[in-house]
Amino acid sequence: MSLWPGGAPGGEHVTVQEVAREVDDQGRKGRDISGVRDPRLSLHLPAQKADTALLVIPGGAFNRVVFDKEGEEVCRWLAGAGYAAGGLIYRLPGDGWAQGADVMLQDAARALRVLAQRTGASRIGVLGFSAGGTIAGALASRAAEVDYAPVDDADRLPLRIDFLGLGYPYLNVPASPRQGLYRGAPKAPPPTFFFHAADDPRVSVDNSLDSFKAWRAAGTEPALHVFERGGHGFGLRAPPTSSAAAWPDLFLTWLKASAATKTA
Repeated sequence: MSLWPGGAPGGEHVTVQEVAREVDDQGRKGRDISGVRDPRLSLHLPAQKADTALLVIPGGAFNRVVFDKEGEEVCRWLAGAGYAAGGLIYRLPGDGWAQGADVMLQDAARALRVLAQRTGASRIGVLGFSAGGTIAGALASRAAEVDYAPVDDADRLPLRIDFLGLGYPYLNVPASPRQGLYRGAPKAPPPTFFFHAADDPRVSVDNSLDSFKAWRAAGTEPALHVFERGGHGFGLRAPPTSSAAAWPDLFLTWLKASAATKTA
């Protein structure tokens, strides 16, 4: 579904055209999407009404959206596990939007509200991968700054993040990804699940290690899972022989435990 039926804000000077390029990644095909002008949410619902919904934000190094591997596949898995999920196709910062890198936060905030309205879930969270983890972390820490003209009744809802999942996120090493999109840990972080491979060649595991410490210092009890092998961008495609293949089960266990803690 289109997030901005009347056109995404700040696009007066945007001339890019959307392109979906088919790629082969870890033996499976998928789409890398660039030139996004019509941000969209792909909604996946479980067989029974879900109390928990997750906005899934794929990575893509801020120049594309790795939509199948870190979006659709993850949403289908979550729906199969009994959760509502929405995969986000978001605008990219180098395409001439008036708000620059913050268009990614606009799209994520709007998508989170639409997801909450469409599902009626009592718990709303965000699961972001790589650059999508940057967006998720920035949204949690800068929620009060995200501004756009309301589109419909969904925008009357508060911008609520009850929990976060951050997979191999680019946060603070090296400093200031995307010109300061992410500006440090939230003042009151939600429960957060970090997972990362120690041998990640693109995004240093120090991003998760340092942020885990910052989250704890800010007053929450995050979970942290560091796998000795897995590389970068494994999504649900980590080889079965890799310890990184354990993260999905660990995440689902954590989700259930955090829900039980909230209702206790």
